[in-house]
Amino acid sequence: MTDEDEQIARLEVHRDMIGWVIIELRKEGIQAKRTRGNNPKGDILIVNEQDVPLVKQLLRNWQIELNN
Repeated sequence: MTDEDEQIARLEVHRDMIGWVIIELRKEGIQAKRTRGNNPKGDILIVNEQDVPLVKQLLRNWQIELNN
């Protein structure tokens, strides 16, 4: 596998993971959008600021669930 192939594979995993997170957030009733242009604030925009604490808790839960 070439260096370029490895970079492409990493970017595809990243793209798919961001899409999965957005889908899961929508299932929880949280509006989220994918950012563009290498936004320094991150890859996902949480539309309603009051949802941020719930999003953080969901991310912690998923991390525990998926890493065990």
